[in-house]
Amino acid sequence: MRAPYRSRSFAIGNLTLGGDAPVRIQSMTNTDTNDVEASVSQCLGMIDAGADLVRLTTQGKREVKNLAKIKARLHARGVFTPVVADIHFKPELALEAAVVADKIRINPGNYLRGHAVDSLLPELIDTCRKHGTAIRIGVNHGSLDESILTQFGDTPAGMVESAMQFLRVCRDRDFEKVVVSLKSSNPRVMVQSVRLLASTMIGEGMDYPLHLGVTEAGDGPDGRIKSVVGMAPLLLEGLGDTVRVSLTEPPEEEMPVASSLIRLFPKPGDLPYDPFGRFSWDPFSYGRRSSAAVAGIGNGTRVKIIGNIPPDSSIDLLPHQIAGRCLSFEEWEREPLLLEGGERLLMMEQGNLSIQEVKWRLNRFCMKNSNAPVIFKTVSTLADPKEFQLLLAGVLGSLLVDGAVDAVWAVNPAIQDEMINEILLGILQAAGARISKTEFIACPSCGRTHFDILSRLKEIRAATSHLTSLKIGVMGCIVNGPGEMADSDYGYVGAGPGRVTLYKGRNPVRKNLPEQEALGELIALMRLAGDWIDP
Repeated sequence: MRAPYRSRSFAIGNLTLGGDAPVRIQSMTNTDTNDVEASVSQCLGMIDAGADLVRLTTQGKREVKNLAKIKARLHARGVFTPVVADIHFKPELALEAAVVADKIRINPGNYLRGHAVDSLLPELIDTCRKHGTAIRIGVNHGSLDESILTQFGDTPAGMVESAMQFLRVCRDRDFEKVVVSLKSSNPRVMVQSVRLLASTMIGEGMDYPLHLGVTEAGDGPDGRIKSVVGMAPLLLEGLGDTVRVSLTEPPEEEMPVASSLIRLFPKPGDLPYDPFGRFSWDPFSYGRRSSAAVAGIGNGTRVKIIGNIPPDSSIDLLPHQIAGRCLSFEEWEREPLLLEGGERLLMMEQGNLSIQEVKWRLNRFCMKNSNAPVIFKTVSTLADPKEFQLLLAGVLGSLLVDGAVDAVWAVNPAIQDEMINEILLGILQAAGARISKTEFIACPSCGRTHFDILSRLKEIRAATSHLTSLKIGVMGCIVNGPGEMADSDYGYVGAGPGRVTLYKGRNPVRKNLPEQEALGELIALMRLAGDWIDP
């Protein structure tokens, strides 16, 4: 057995983060920080819903002054939940916010603005040390610095190096109150990046706490599934000291999901394997395992679904179609040659095993160069569909992000088969294992957003959800929007109050449109490109 990554602990205001402390939950307001009453009210609602930290956008001097008022109003009510300032583009503003907030978040991708990290960051560290303020080094996949992109591209290695440049300065100046996050709208990229960061920190003698989150996850079941697929695999490997579930919904809706995530996927005391060690797959780079084709399963084909209703667009195989072809892991261990030279499948059933033990068994199987396709079967009796959805997303996500299985089979007599299949399709899509519907990348909105993003997302989804081959980004502003939706086919990005810019791929093609015209222009753009199909 191996002990997982262990972070240091320190205080943020009256809250202990890292080490043996519970995994903390946080969220961000979507109010205008200058509207003090609305921001205080939303902070209180978030805290009542379970937030351990609250973050507010702080894009100017006026916002810093009002952040101080918000914090004072909370304290006057006897509420001492740490308040976090979110800073982009303005390093001088971070110095002012560090005097006011309990913690500040800076983004390496837009903090330096042409300066060297060791010339700009020390002053902020000194200010934070003086006032007891913590710093989050918050790297976003969609807003990496040009120097990082030139050297590494938008890769996990680039995200890690972006963070490490800042962390090394913090270490060299003996500044301990540091949290680090690597976020992406792609759960696989996020998992690989955080693993690589933890491994790199261990190699350089660092133990900073980790903040987990999938950016621009969207709303509804898809947003919840996507968030869990990205975070559960890391929590199950002992990585993560605080989480934020980023939903395009009122921020109060995020906390119950985060609470369930932490409860369903507790960080382990030890692991049956080294998460950064020798595997049959690369934990830092995705690759689908190689296998033969049996009954249409494996050989690089899309991950199949086995179910109990007649085949349709989602069910690929019925149980009787694989009967007699499956070998259990225990049978394979006793006689490995049973899989040689025949059309057989490995049936890996979870049973009473933890997902970590399942993964270790799969690794042992794959290390033997066995080329039989792998079916993973899990059985549950959870009657709550929402809870079942989260549990299944975390269990399957932990295997799918590493390309370890070729087919999935979920059984739950308490849930209708049609709902199980819908959940499975959502999980496979979130893990990038199978695309079956239009994908929407949507930010949760914040005080920088100048339009009702949830309403716009619903309108765009209603108009385009039949375009199942497309990926569409719906973003509140330009801070992370264009970068996070860089692999989208189309983008709808807030450009100012009541204004929208439309993107085709990475390129802005319709700029500063009135909001009421933007959806029609988006459809027209799709028609022009030959991507529109009448519903």
